[in-house]
Amino acid sequence: MKKTVRITAILYFLTLCFILPIPAQNQRQELKDSLRRVIAQSEGKAKLKAYSRLYELYMPDVDNKEVMDTLKILFDQTEAEAIKQGNISAQGMVYGNLIIALVNGGKYDEAISKIPDCLDFYKKNKMWRFYYQIHMQLISLYNLKGDYEKASEEAQKMYNQAKEQNDKAGMATALYTTSTIYNIQERWKEQEQCLRESIAMLWEVSGYDNILTQAYAFLCMSLRSQERYDEVLKLIPEYEKAINRFEKAIGRTDIAAHINFNTVLMNNYIDTRQYDKAEVYLTQLEKMANNSINNFETLRAKALILQSRGKYNEALASIDSAMAQVSESEFDINLAREIKMEILARAGRVNEALEMYQKIVAANKELSDTEVNARFDELRTQYEVAKHIVEKKRNFHYFLFALGACLFLAVLLACVFYYNRVITTKNRNLYKQIKEQDRLADKLSREASDTPSYTGEQFDLMTQLREYLLTGDNIANVDINRDEIITALRTNKNTLSEAVKAVTGKSPMEYMRTMKIEEARRLLGKHPELTIEAVAYSCGFNIPSTFYRLFKKEYGISPSEYRKMAKEQE
Repeated sequence: MKKTVRITAILYFLTLCFILPIPAQNQRQELKDSLRRVIAQSEGKAKLKAYSRLYELYMPDVDNKEVMDTLKILFDQTEAEAIKQGNISAQGMVYGNLIIALVNGGKYDEAISKIPDCLDFYKKNKMWRFYYQIHMQLISLYNLKGDYEKASEEAQKMYNQAKEQNDKAGMATALYTTSTIYNIQERWKEQEQCLRESIAMLWEVSGYDNILTQAYAFLCMSLRSQERYDEVLKLIPEYEKAINRFEKAIGRTDIAAHINFNTVLMNNYIDTRQYDKAEVYLTQLEKMANNSINNFETLRAKALILQSRGKYNEALASIDSAMAQVSESEFDINLAREIKMEILARAGRVNEALEMYQKIVAANKELSDTEVNARFDELRTQYEVAKHIVEKKRNFHYFLFALGACLFLAVLLACVFYYNRVITTKNRNLYKQIKEQDRLADKLSREASDTPSYTGEQFDLMTQLREYLLTGDNIANVDINRDEIITALRTNKNTLSEAVKAVTGKSPMEYMRTMKIEEARRLLGKHPELTIEAVAYSCGFNIPSTFYRLFKKEYGISPSEYRKMAKEQE
């Protein structure tokens, strides 16, 4: 899903380069009839202009076969008229809009077959702006089809052509396009480098402001993926300046640019758990929401914000709406499920959270095959992609670097393997020590029961305290306090403290914390279907990081390592 969203955004911006705003549906037929009369009665530039305006009216409906057939006839007629008048510019517009129509109509293979002739025409007539725009379409189409090797080859051709012309706009566009390939492969560092070089060049040229704003959106996403949130905020003034320059150039407000801008800030604050600030940009997006991609983003963010405020029912309704935006086969469905599982766990609906967890596991198994195959394709083409940012003369040096990197990786893998062996051995010993401590504690408890240092009443009170904590959801209640316990056990503060101290040597709150950790340890070993976070929530730790810290402090081993060792012992 994420890959499709990214590439769709690229294609959307490229489409804007060719077509004009389309009037409302109820006006189109009247305009079409009027334009056909103009075509029949006029000659020269007026006739070509009428042809262009007419096929633009059909462009929004290219997914309809009859409309596509009509468009192809109109393109042929416009091309013939442009050739007759010797109007190279109009002829180039026809070829570009034909490609756009095929892409928007989902006819990717047909578009790919026609683009090379189109590029040759632009190159022959030095129509470089159209050349770069349609070349970007070709690369995006190869990305959509998963043919990253072809996409890499075309990106290299595009860059070389621009460099030969000493055309900064073309080189910047090629670098931007190369960054989209890195984006799909989640190679954030390489993507960031391409985008920063592209942005620097785009500021020096004019007419490519739509690509400049999109480059900032991708750069912010790349930085977020590297968890460099402060750098995203530092980039915002430049990003705003680029949008202002774009809107000044086109003479209107560009909604898509503002949607991307607000989405960047909303997600940045969501990731850093600054939900009040995120809500400001969510409100802006809800006013501008006009497509399913944007709706998913806003609904997902809304669910997280509501969850942070304890409004679990509203949060569940929002995440359910977000899940309705994507199909079962798309990657974002599991992201939404993970959020829903956390909300259910926080709301105390443990059984439903477990059901959601099982769905996540099942979907991950299905999606993992797709991801593995994609990774193999990416590894196969990494060398080709890397060539886009180096000169041919440095191939020999690159080979030496690659060889050194391989040797380094081999040594690193050996070190990692050795380290893992050491850690695994250590964890096994710790696990055995924990179990031995449990055995010794039971033995000492039995021996102590023969000659107790506490009264029978104190022991009974401790038994009641333990039963109370393990009853219902009491152990999961983060707000439980001593007064509630005293009331439930019908005792007083001093009596309870003395009993706990006499039997365990701990204060009541220390004993409760120890019980929570012990219960969590039991769940980790007996219930592998629960995530570690779910175990933490069910044992009264509302902040998983606190649970991780206390568990490791108590046992010298992390919860995940303990679970792994328990599974091995079974």
